[in-house]
Amino acid sequence: MRRRLQRRERPLFGFYSSASQAAQSSVPARLPWWRSQITGYLVSPILVGMLTLARLFATQPLFIWAPFCLVVVLTGFLWGPGPALLAMTLAILAISYLIIPQYDLLTLDIWNDIMLLGPFAFVQILIALLASQNAIRYRRALATKQELQAYAQDLAEANRQLEMNNRLKDYFFTRAAHELRTPLTTILGEAQLALRRLNRAKKTTNDLAVWQAHFARIEERSRGLHALVEDLIELYNLRSEEIPLRRVACDLSNLCLAVVEEQRTQSGRQIELQLPSDPIMLQADGERLRQAFVNILDNAIRYSPKNTTIQVRVCAAPAYAIIDVHNDDSELSQEQQERIFEPFYRTPSAEASGQGGWGLGLTFSKECIERHGGRIWVESSEKKGVTLFIELPR
Repeated sequence: MRRRLQRRERPLFGFYSSASQAAQSSVPARLPWWRSQITGYLVSPILVGMLTLARLFATQPLFIWAPFCLVVVLTGFLWGPGPALLAMTLAILAISYLIIPQYDLLTLDIWNDIMLLGPFAFVQILIALLASQNAIRYRRALATKQELQAYAQDLAEANRQLEMNNRLKDYFFTRAAHELRTPLTTILGEAQLALRRLNRAKKTTNDLAVWQAHFARIEERSRGLHALVEDLIELYNLRSEEIPLRRVACDLSNLCLAVVEEQRTQSGRQIELQLPSDPIMLQADGERLRQAFVNILDNAIRYSPKNTTIQVRVCAAPAYAIIDVHNDDSELSQEQQERIFEPFYRTPSAEASGQGGWGLGLTFSKECIERHGGRIWVESSEKKGVTLFIELPR
C-alpha cells in the first residue's frame, strides 16, 4: 500500500565536512568573460587608442586629460587595478608623444617630469584604486554567491537522499506492520476457536489439559504481538501526520479523572489526583490524548514499588495546562532521561523488573502530545523519584 509521506526532516548542515568546505572555498569565482582581467588588459589599449585618434582629429583643445581619466576610471571599475594602471600608463604616453608632444612632458629631466606629470599620475592612481574596489567587491560577492550555490546544491542532494531514505524507512515500517497483522490475526483467531472447542469438548483424554495450555500460550503471545503491531501502526500514523487529529472541545480534568479511576480499578494501586476547581477546556483529540495519559500512568504504576502512592496533579494557566505524574521509582540518569521517549528503549531497571512491554508507550505519548502542540519531559532525583510533566496549549 502506497502512502504519500510528508517531509518532516529539516535540512542538516552537519552533512558537510570541513574538507569539502575548504575545497569549495578554494575554487575561484567564475567571472563572465567580459569581466575577466585578460579582457581588461586587451580592451584598455583599444580604448586609449580610440581616444588618441579622436584627440588627433579634434579641433577643440579643451579637456585633454578628462577623457583619459574617464577611461582609467571605467577600466578600474570593470576590470580592477591592473588594467587601470595599464590604461593610465598608455594615456600618459599617448598624451606626451602624440597629443601634445610640443610640451615635452617626458624628457631626460626626471624632476621636471615628476613636477609636470606627478600630480596627474597620483590622481590617476588614486582614482584607479578607488574604482578598482568595485571590481574587487564584485569578485568577492560573485565568489560568495557561487559558494552558496555549491552549498545549496549539496544541501539539496543531501535532503533528497534523506527524504528517499525516510520514504524507504516508512515504507518498510508500514509494509512490515501490515504484513505481520494478517497472519497474527489468523493465528489469534484460530487459537481462540481451538480453545473454545476444547473447553466445550468432554475430557476424554489426559492430553486435553496439555493442549489447552499450548493454545493458551499461543493466544497470549499472539495478543502481545498483535498489540505491538497495532502500536507500531498507530505510532506511524501519528508521526506521518497522514491521519489528522479529531479535535473537539474536551475537559482535561474529566479526562484525567476517568483514566485515574480506571487505573485504580485495574491495578489496585493508590493514586492521588489533584484537580483545579474549574474545568480545563481544550481543543484536542480526546481519544488519543486519553491513550497517551493511560500509557504514562500505566508506566508509573508498573515501575514503582507496590506499597507507594502515585501522585497526579492537574493545574491550569491562561495559555496552557500542565499534568505531572510522580512515582517513587529509582533515580533516572541524565542519559536515561534523554532516551526514555525513544522507540523500544527501556531502562535497565525496567528490563530487570520482569515487567512486560515493548518500550513504545512513552514514545506514543510524546508523539501525541507534540501533535497537539505541547511538550513532555521527565525530571528525576534520588530523593524525589521520577516526575513526568505534560504541557498542553489551551
